[in-house]
Amino acid sequence: MKDPLDPFWRVFYVIMYIQKSIKTYLKWKLRHTKHTYVPYKRQLDLLANYLESKKGITELKSITNDDIIDYHEFMEEQQYSDATIAYSARIIRNYFWFWKGRKQTSVNPKEIKAIKFVNAEKDIVDEDDFEQLTMVLDERFSTDLMKKLILHMLWDTGMRISELLDLKLSDISTQGKDGLRTAKVRTRKSMRYNLVVWGVDTNRLLNNYLGLRLCMDTTSENNYLFINPKTQKKYTPRSVQRWMKQITGMTLVNKNITPHSFRHGKANNILEKGGNVRDVSALLRHVAPESSFHYLQLSESRYKSTASRFLKTA
Repeated sequence: MKDPLDPFWRVFYVIMYIQKSIKTYLKWKLRHTKHTYVPYKRQLDLLANYLESKKGITELKSITNDDIIDYHEFMEEQQYSDATIAYSARIIRNYFWFWKGRKQTSVNPKEIKAIKFVNAEKDIVDEDDFEQLTMVLDERFSTDLMKKLILHMLWDTGMRISELLDLKLSDISTQGKDGLRTAKVRTRKSMRYNLVVWGVDTNRLLNNYLGLRLCMDTTSENNYLFINPKTQKKYTPRSVQRWMKQITGMTLVNKNITPHSFRHGKANNILEKGGNVRDVSALLRHVAPESSFHYLQLSESRYKSTASRFLKTA
C-alpha cells in the first residue's frame, strides 16, 4: 500500500484539497456545459462545507462512500426536498467519476445512488387559464406589455423559460410575407438551434414591444429580447416566476402556475386538438423521444381515448 510518508512514494503523491478539486472539475465542466456551472458549484460547495465543518475532511483522498451517505442523511435532517437530494447525488456522482478517472479518489461512484421519489403532480395551463392570466394585463403600459408578450410566447411556442430569456434581438426574424415573425432558439440540452413560430396576437404584441425595446441603449453582448431597463441585464427565471404568482393572484385561477406549466399546457393542447406524440416531440423540441410520451398521460381525455381502443367496451 502506498505510504505518503515514504520518500519513494512522495513524488507520486499530490495532496488535492476538496475546494481545489471542485475548481478543477468545474473548469473542465465549463468547457462543454456552461449552463450547469452555477447549480453544480452550489451543490459541490455545500458538500465541501459539510465535510470540513462536520467531519474535518479537507482532502479529496480522505472522502469515503460512507461520508457521502452521511451527507445526504444530513440533507434530509435539514429538510431538503427529495428532488434536491436526488439532484445532489447525481452531481456528486459525476464529480467522483471525474476524479476516479484521474485516480485521485477511492470513492466508488457506482454506490452513489439518487433516491427514488414521487414527483408532485404539476398544474397545467389550459386555454381558460391563459385567457384569465392575459386579461388582467394592460398592454398600454410597457411593463404589462412585456409580461403579456412573455405569456403569449410561452403559450404559443411551449418554450422553456431559459430558452425564452436567452433570445436575443438577432434571433428574431424580419416579418415574412404573412406579416409574422419567427425565432431561432438554442436548446441547452442538445445545443441545436430550432425554429419557433407563434400566432397573430403574439406577433402584434411582439411588434409593439420591439418599438420600445429597440429604443433601449444596450451593448451587443447584452442584446437580449427581454431585459430589465434599470439593470440593463436579462431577466432571470426567478423574476418571471414571481410575476406568474402575482398575475395568478389577480385572477380566479386556483393553480400553482409556473413558466413550465405553459410547456405542459402546450403539449396537452396539441394532444387535445388531435395531435400525436410525434407532434409533441417536434413542437417542444425534445431531445429524448420518451419525454413526449409522458405528456400523453397529462391529457386525460386523450389518454382515455387511446387506452379505450384496446379495451372491450359495452
